[in-house]
Amino acid sequence: MSPGPLARVELACRDPHRQREFFGRILGLAPAEPGQALRYRLGGVELVLRARGDALFPSARAPEAGTLLAFPVEDAELERWHRRMLTARVAVLDAPGPSGAPPRVLRVADPEGNVIELYAAA
Repeated sequence: MSPGPLARVELACRDPHRQREFFGRILGLAPAEPGQALRYRLGGVELVLRARGDALFPSARAPEAGTLLAFPVEDAELERWHRRMLTARVAVLDAPGPSGAPPRVLRVADPEGNVIELYAAA
């Protein structure tokens, strides 16, 4: 017996509207439905930006654990994503390596300090 496929990820945020700006404007994700600006459909998984301070995600005084979200992109697009992040003044944690040197990965920090990984799908 095992659970079905992953259906939803809820990302706890101190400032969901700032996160919405990052996921919408910088990553180019569209809301799952009109009027649902904090919900995104990523294939078969729904990403929900949820404010801290409720029963599920109480406000934490200590540093919170971060989350890593990984997205496949075309290898030819990785450098373009890198330039886009630099232009938008997004904190680049790992820049993509030389062309053809695996793994080709770009890691950036979102406004809450989570890691967003864009990797060249093989």
